[in-house]
Amino acid sequence: MARIKSLKIVSEFPRRVEIFLFLLIGLIVIGTLGFKLATGSSFFNSFILTLEALAFMFHFDSGPGKFLEIFMAIFGVFLIWWILWSLFDMLLEGNLREYLKISSFLTKLRKMRNHYIIAGGGRVGEELAKSFSTTKKEFIIIEKDEAKVNLLKKKGFFAIYGDVTNEEVLKEANIKFAKTIILAMPETEKNLLVTMTARELNPNIEIYARADKPSFVSKLKKAGAKIVIVPEVEAAEKFIKEIK
Repeated sequence: MARIKSLKIVSEFPRRVEIFLFLLIGLIVIGTLGFKLATGSSFFNSFILTLEALAFMFHFDSGPGKFLEIFMAIFGVFLIWWILWSLFDMLLEGNLREYLKISSFLTKLRKMRNHYIIAGGGRVGEELAKSFSTTKKEFIIIEKDEAKVNLLKKKGFFAIYGDVTNEEVLKEANIKFAKTIILAMPETEKNLLVTMTARELNPNIEIYARADKPSFVSKLKKAGAKIVIVPEVEAAEKFIKEIK
């Protein structure tokens, strides 16, 4: 729901601004043409008369010019009042602040190049994020649990909400220009699917995957993974090395 709301805010705000500008420009064009036809003035002088009428500066005592001045003043007041009311409404609801925050987030996301994508914001993903933050590596976390995404953001990590198996979510993470994707999810089948999708979207990307069974290692590598880690096997091997 939050994702839908964010997309709605991002699309609604520019549309409102476009409507404001369209109406304002339309009113100025109507006024300029009207003064041009009514008074025979040049386009420039008609434009100036339009702006002055909107500012309640009147020059005519009667006739078409006076009618146009009143028309422009009345409609100008309604238009400006509506614009201010709409902006106040957006500020009151927090939509303007939300839009600026989302817009800044999306701008940063689109500019990301040679970055790391962490698929899964669980314990493994968060530890990777901490390490990348320490070494100043640019990264983004993709997590399907909305509450976890909000928690990661509160901790200062760059994260987006979405299912990493969805191709559109990977595109949103700018996978085309990413250096590496790390599949930290415990579900090997999902990691296998994402490996194939990531390789298709970016043939040059390095893929590091997690597997829950040794039998999946060869499958993940055939699908395009560079390194495959089986946590249980890695832990057992470490114990064996440490045991005297």
